[in-house]
Amino acid sequence: AGCSQHCLNGTCVCLEGYKLKADAKTCEDINECFLGAYHCIAGQRCINTLGSYRCQRVISCGTGYELTDSNKCEDIDECETGTHNCAAELECQNTAGSFRCRPRVQCGVGFIQDALGSCIDINECLSVTGPCPSGHMCFNTVGSFTCQRHSVTCGRGYHLNADGTRCVDIDECAGPDNSCDGHGCINLVGSYRCECRAGFLFNSISRSCDDVNECRNYPGRLCAHKCENILGSYKCSCTTGFKLADDGRSCDDLNECDSSPCSQACANVYGSYQCYCRRGYQLSDVDGITCEDIDECALPTGGHICSYRCHNTPGSFHCTCPATGYALAPNGRSCQDIDECVTGTHGCTESESCFNIQGGYKCLNFDCPPSYRRSGDT
Repeated sequence: AGCSQHCLNGTCVCLEGYKLKADAKTCEDINECFLGAYHCIAGQRCINTLGSYRCQRVISCGTGYELTDSNKCEDIDECETGTHNCAAELECQNTAGSFRCRPRVQCGVGFIQDALGSCIDINECLSVTGPCPSGHMCFNTVGSFTCQRHSVTCGRGYHLNADGTRCVDIDECAGPDNSCDGHGCINLVGSYRCECRAGFLFNSISRSCDDVNECRNYPGRLCAHKCENILGSYKCSCTTGFKLADDGRSCDDLNECDSSPCSQACANVYGSYQCYCRRGYQLSDVDGITCEDIDECALPTGGHICSYRCHNTPGSFHCTCPATGYALAPNGRSCQDIDECVTGTHGCTESESCFNIQGGYKCLNFDCPPSYRRSGDT
């Protein structure tokens, strides 16, 4: 009991490649490489493993190869491991030590494949030898070619008839994809003419319909403000503060006040707007939109607004008087003395007389000296 690997007749034993430690219980790995108890051929080195060792090549296998457990260099299949860099339209093909990218689609006879895998028609008529016999003309076709006798040479706008005996007019207007690119087409003998749609003009040199730049041809006559050319037509737009009228050309003043841009009052003006504030507020110098409260008490004349103390409020102010002895006058700014003797708010006794002073009162006691009597209230 207590052996790290095997126990035989009460004694601990170890597996091959291990040895018993001094405690007679634990087994530890034997380093065959350190002890020289290994068998590797020339060009290999010993690498110790648990319970054994392995031989590994001293020189690496090189790019495109990997070292196997059997100590041999085998080719890496980049296509199978996904370590190639072929594009999506190309197919990976493994080679010894590398790989190559091949087009997925194989082109048929009469076509050649480009680097991206697309099939391009071969013009057999441009080959050095020429595919047609002497006295014949070569005409390239998609994937092939045709040969015709040099009987008749046709000019531009004509081609040989089926028999190859005479030149006949080419109908450039035939089929839905005519030469006029969707415009009206009129076939002429040896040529054609385009009936261009509105906003286009026929170019007799390129034989196509060119867009007319109405903004450049009629400056200032189509739109009230700004003109932008578009294919076959034009489009009007307005500057800031205006909107396009129903006729698509004129510009009407935009009432910006409808969107309430100001914090308090708004007045629409031609092409713009102006913000205003209520009494007691002023317009912000930062944005010209926000109304800020005016601190009337902090103004240079603020010390004369109230006779005693001024208190600022949003959009206004109010005055106050000392806590006792005064009341705010009807004008809301001055403080007037309270006559406590008249209002009866004094604290004099019946034997005392009340005498009003600024901000308060005095209680006076008139006691007559001996041999005198009181002749009145005072």
